[in-house]
Amino acid sequence: MNMKKLILTLGIILTGLLTVNAQDAGVERQSTKLVNEYASVAQMTPDQAAKVRPILESFLATRKENKEKYSGNPQALRTANKANKENMRTQLQAVLSPDQIQKIEDYNKEKKEEKKGASQRQQ
Repeated sequence: MNMKKLILTLGIILTGLLTVNAQDAGVERQSTKLVNEYASVAQMTPDQAAKVRPILESFLATRKENKEKYSGNPQALRTANKANKENMRTQLQAVLSPDQIQKIEDYNKEKKEEKKGASQRQQ
């Protein structure tokens, strides 16, 4: 009986660890994609891209945490995400030129419009 409990407990722990690793992999995958897109759009140097990666990883992880933390409160979620975005922007300004920041903002705006247009076509 004790062996069954031990195996069950180890299974639960292992499942929890795998879930956490999968979530971290999602943030890592997203940040890699964003760094590659932004590096191309803003013509970043390899050094800049290396400095931008942890900024984006932190931004994405915080956004994910906010989604979980404020799941029942859309207004608080918007406020927290807005602060997170401002924090990311401030950190990016320390690494990138104003022209590069503008190129990224234009790119994000364009992507948002494309996404908005696609969702309107589906309706």
